[in-house]
Amino acid sequence: MPVARASAIAAALVFATAMLVSASSPEVVTVVAADYRFEPSAISFRVNVAYRLHFENRGTELHEFTAPTFFKSVELGNPTVLNAERTELVVQPGEQKDLDFVPRQVGRYPLTCADHDWAGMTGEIAVVE
Repeated sequence: MPVARASAIAAALVFATAMLVSASSPEVVTVVAADYRFEPSAISFRVNVAYRLHFENRGTELHEFTAPTFFKSVELGNPTVLNAERTELVVQPGEQKDLDFVPRQVGRYPLTCADHDWAGMTGEIAVVE
């Protein structure tokens, strides 16, 4: 009986947590990739706040939102939208992707388009208290 009760309590806690997470809406931050620039190129997030990064490619070439150290420092809600290494979002022209995450570490992180950093397609991500 104690094992069954513990299982029921655990199931109730998982359900309650899921309900809280789905009831709260993440803050949406939109970043647009145009040919050879990010708009905006400086992005700021608060630690322990839920976000949805909406990344749009309005350029004529493939673009990446490459930020490996940043992605390693966050709790990812839907990691499958990232590449296999979990280092970047890749979007074709006219495509968009949403990434849900919670920043867990204060810091500054470089942002680049891996294919176009040579052309100045760079930025910075700041995570603050």
